[in-house]
Amino acid sequence: MKQRSVAQTLADLLGTWGVQFVFGTAGDTILHFLACLGEHPIGFIQLRNEESAAFAASAYSKLTGGLGVVVADGGPGTGRLINGLADARSDGVPVVAVTGQVESTYLGTGYKQYINQQQLLSAVTIRSENLGSPASLTTIASDLLRTAVAHGGPVHLSVPKDFWLQPTKSAPAKPEPFLMQQAQSPDAVVAEGAGWLKGVERPMILAGRGAWNAVEQVLALAERLGAGVAYTLPMVGIMPEHPLVIRGLGKGGSEAAVELLRECDGLIKVGATYWPTVLTSDDKKVLSIDAYPANISKGIPADFGLVGDAQTLLTALLGQLNGANADGQWAHRVKRHAAEWRQRLEAELAQAPPGHPGRAMRLLSEYADTNAVFCLDVGDHVLWFSRFFQGKGQRVLVSGRWRDMGFSLGASIAAQLAQGDAQVFSIVGDGGFSMLMGEFVSAVELNLPIVFVLMNNRSYAMEASAMAAGGLKPIGVELRDIRFDQVAQACGGAGYRTTPAELQVVLQEAMQAGKPALIDLQVDPIALPTARL
Repeated sequence: MKQRSVAQTLADLLGTWGVQFVFGTAGDTILHFLACLGEHPIGFIQLRNEESAAFAASAYSKLTGGLGVVVADGGPGTGRLINGLADARSDGVPVVAVTGQVESTYLGTGYKQYINQQQLLSAVTIRSENLGSPASLTTIASDLLRTAVAHGGPVHLSVPKDFWLQPTKSAPAKPEPFLMQQAQSPDAVVAEGAGWLKGVERPMILAGRGAWNAVEQVLALAERLGAGVAYTLPMVGIMPEHPLVIRGLGKGGSEAAVELLRECDGLIKVGATYWPTVLTSDDKKVLSIDAYPANISKGIPADFGLVGDAQTLLTALLGQLNGANADGQWAHRVKRHAAEWRQRLEAELAQAPPGHPGRAMRLLSEYADTNAVFCLDVGDHVLWFSRFFQGKGQRVLVSGRWRDMGFSLGASIAAQLAQGDAQVFSIVGDGGFSMLMGEFVSAVELNLPIVFVLMNNRSYAMEASAMAAGGLKPIGVELRDIRFDQVAQACGGAGYRTTPAELQVVLQEAMQAGKPALIDLQVDPIALPTARL
């Protein structure tokens, strides 16, 4: 067996598994691994903060379905991975975190920057191991890669600093594409599911991220059953306008969707794990479709489950539903509610003041390409995006369950690298951007033409609204107005300051800048009329 160093062997192993990029920040305990990546086909993507690098790895996995990989220094560098790994774990995507560690002779001591990394990261990974010997690298690393892919979550390997250059003997690693094969319910179970659907009189469909590649089939099923279609945040961009689509579910979503979900007697949940518990009822039957068996009853308990690819299963279901007759009265009610909701939104925009954030979201939906990627940060702007963005095929990346501010900066870098020539937008608030604004420099250095739309309302608006609603005196929610456009220019990118009323011209210029462009969009801090739950 050929001898190679631990650093070379790990890089080769990642390459065998199809890894194209490793996101990270330089540090003392990983320098030899970074030097190795510098001579390897895998690209090392330097970011300014390990937190952003972990967000990038998570977002890359969400967008591509492949492995996201992040590398970090030991000690504080490892600590800064926590938010990004928590995002990957919460949303169930495969990420591999590689961290340096103090020299093996100092493990378990009070040596500078030593910490038990396995204990530190145990809550945000599904498995964490320390390399105990160079000889065991291939065995341990391969096991971790299998775990990440097969179980859908982040894993972690720490490598003592003195191991990187040591030789390791191992047989050449082989790719394991069979791990990507999904479980699939047999035809008899699909037929039983179709029979179950024929007994539902007032059906609703809830589509989530797992239905990204099955929009056509979701709409065909809705038409066959006369069902309304609601969706979770990742579907906002990819779900088109349709008479049976009632739009989003959640605080920024549709009150019509909430009302119909209360009234329905059967829910078809397709690739969705989010569900407001206040809508749960024993009177509702639930058929759940998901690629992962563990997600079938996640959110709301299912009465019937179909496991597998959503597109394949929905196509099979449609073939079994030829005798199904939609309840015309229910379908008419769904269409009326959907039409009335669209009319309400148009009326809100028509009456909105010039600085209304909804105006910006509608304009973005009109000018973005169909294959664009929108990376949403966490904040008030997400609710406006959910309410007013009209999708036409765009992918939307979110920090789903962890919901961490700053997510969109690293995510947009990963998305632009993964999608090449596609338009990529980071929709971020002034609070989230200022947390990790160093990544705008990373985008400049990487020459990535990302458009950062910074919704500047000079506050943590969601928290300010919550304090006001609770009768609390606002404290800690106001933010100083920073000239973010000038910051962008100083970093070597394009920077603009404008308002929603003037956004159209600026947006076109930013999209043609050919380099990272930041639009400091001055929006009014308007309280959102949220859907009643």
